[in-house]
Amino acid sequence: MMKLGLFGAACAIALMLDFGITTCTAGKNDQDELTRADLKQFQSYLEENMPGKRWQTGPARMDSEEIRKAYEKQRFYYVFSSPPLPPGAPLPELLDEHEQKMKEYQKQFISLTISIDEKGRITPLHEEEDYNLGMMRVTTDEDAKICAAAVLSMYSSDDRVSPGIVTAKEVTVTRSENGWSCSVHRENAFQGEVLFDKDGKLVSVTKTYTGSLPS
Repeated sequence: MMKLGLFGAACAIALMLDFGITTCTAGKNDQDELTRADLKQFQSYLEENMPGKRWQTGPARMDSEEIRKAYEKQRFYYVFSSPPLPPGAPLPELLDEHEQKMKEYQKQFISLTISIDEKGRITPLHEEEDYNLGMMRVTTDEDAKICAAAVLSMYSSDDRVSPGIVTAKEVTVTRSENGWSCSVHRENAFQGEVLFDKDGKLVSVTKTYTGSLPS
């Protein structure tokens, strides 16, 4: 009886584990299918609204725990392009070559982050106000860290800092009577600043390149 009892318990545990693995796999497959459909929709959006334009990175999804908490019903995707680096020496021929490359870059290449809501509507993110759409309201320091990390993950600035995952634990928060001031510093990468007003609304975001350039 004892052996049978142990055997039955082992079988029950095995079935529970198998069910859990199967459920997780099904959930992941659903997410993968949704992402593929979103990327196809984003590609069509780019072809229709920005015909002939090019990009260096993407289309790709930007996804993290912070993004899912801050924007529960939205998904985010991006393309990114970085301008040619300036010449290492101010020689006339190098400056002329760089000027031509910059003209080509400005004419042909784009960077863009978009959101897709639960109804499949695409919204391009250009201004701070665009990032407020669907974002959870900031009421605590922890909320500010989550939302700042989500915004900085999706934001690209001065054409040298691409979207990239930022975690809440990287964010430093200072609260005042006017709201929350959030900052992230990654050495040789970027300095990020996000401001929320006292009502929990995003009012400013910057993401400045701090890496090295040719000298």
